[in-house]
Amino acid sequence: MKDFLQTKNFKVFTASDGEEGVRLAKKIIRDLIVSDVMMPKMTGHQVISELRKTEELAAIPFIFLTAKNEVSDLRTGMDLGADDYLFKPFVAAELLKAVETRLSRFDVIRLAGPGTDQPEEELSRTYAADDRLFVKINNKQHVIKVGDILCIKAAGEYSTIFMPSGEKVLVRKLMKQWEKQLPANLFVRVHRAVIINVGNIDHVEKWYNRSYVVVLRNFKERIVISQRYFSKIKSRFFLT
Repeated sequence: MKDFLQTKNFKVFTASDGEEGVRLAKKIIRDLIVSDVMMPKMTGHQVISELRKTEELAAIPFIFLTAKNEVSDLRTGMDLGADDYLFKPFVAAELLKAVETRLSRFDVIRLAGPGTDQPEEELSRTYAADDRLFVKINNKQHVIKVGDILCIKAAGEYSTIFMPSGEKVLVRKLMKQWEKQLPANLFVRVHRAVIINVGNIDHVEKWYNRSYVVVLRNFKERIVISQRYFSKIKSRFFLT
């Protein structure tokens, strides 16, 4: 596997057991982990559980290799945060496809903070719900998943991301850029200054003058649906 991936221009590091793999993952810069399930000292399930405890390591795509094809084993791995499975025996093309797919889909996106500009390639990227965003919260690096975002509010040339935990982060990105990049099946703009995650809607209620407000779970503030955007979401919530 190492020899094959190196011929495809990947830089590959290997470990002889689970414990060594964890130490290696914490020591070097890595974009993807491919791990056996059954290993000496630590199983693959124990390895991924340990790595998911750290914010930065939690964003790394994780592919399991296993000869076991029981549904319970696969479900355990997925529940722990595995991104893919390869069942032994597999051919080189299957390995390459899995590696390239996960690297493409789970690339960690670094959002710029105040005083910095977004790189051009970042502004043209279209996010998926499973994409991870690498941000700074209280001067500490955090990884957040796009699908976990509660809502985004405009703040001049910046915008504020709100998370279910109550944490929020200010990034240099305009609302029109968010609207283009976020998955349309999950996020909707309800106001000139607000985009919400429809998966976190608790309920929509009538306000005054034939207008509505949205109540999100884990978010205290009620969000007014402006008349400009009302028609876009009317059928979605069966409003009248």
